[in-house]
Amino acid sequence: MIRRACSAGAIAVVVAAAVLAASGARPQAALADGDPASDVLVYQPVFFPYRPAPPALRRRLTGLVRSANQQGYRIRIAVVQSRRDLGSVPMLFGRPAVYARFLSSELSSVWRDRVLVVMPNGYGLAQGAHLVRVGGVERIKENTTTGPDEAVLRRLARPAAATPAALVTAAGRAVQALAARHDIALEDASATPAAGAGGSASGGSPALAAAVSAAVGLAAGLLWYLWRTRPRRPTA
Repeated sequence: MIRRACSAGAIAVVVAAAVLAASGARPQAALADGDPASDVLVYQPVFFPYRPAPPALRRRLTGLVRSANQQGYRIRIAVVQSRRDLGSVPMLFGRPAVYARFLSSELSSVWRDRVLVVMPNGYGLAQGAHLVRVGGVERIKENTTTGPDEAVLRRLARPAAATPAALVTAAGRAVQALAARHDIALEDASATPAAGAGGSASGGSPALAAAVSAAVGLAAGLLWYLWRTRPRRPTA
């Protein structure tokens, strides 16, 4: 899915990809369609690495991102653990800031808000990136300045290790720190069922309804029994 050049002063992705093709190097067949995160982030808020992190950590990060978006801090996250996660653009591994701009431009037709990238060596953030033609060359430009938020990321410790678990954990800390700068406290929204699901906003409502129904039925049965066994007056 490489469509354009990358970087406002660093890389030309198309040229690099052409060099890879000329040398016979190619991404694994499963990733031949290009940059996987730019496909996944169209329909879900987090891209996870191909080496899986523990399900509980994945659910927690998804819940934090959902909470951020629900509270107005709109963001999507790409967790990149290895070159394999970058598909056809492995040359951007280790350059989270550059890849964030590239990914933001790739998503520009469907997503114009923040894109956070987490790699073993740190974080990258971009927003509203798109392609412009300068002197006959297409380059990436950002409409929105993310400097204050990037300063938050620079103060964060890098991921504790290059494992999927450590990267997903670091991504959770990063989105919490970014939201906190905007006075937003995040909660794990994955633990809260969506309102209206199954006709109820609470997971305990069906059980409660069943208990009430049983109690009503029992009371009705008892009243019927008492009425049937009541003492009867003798007839004249």
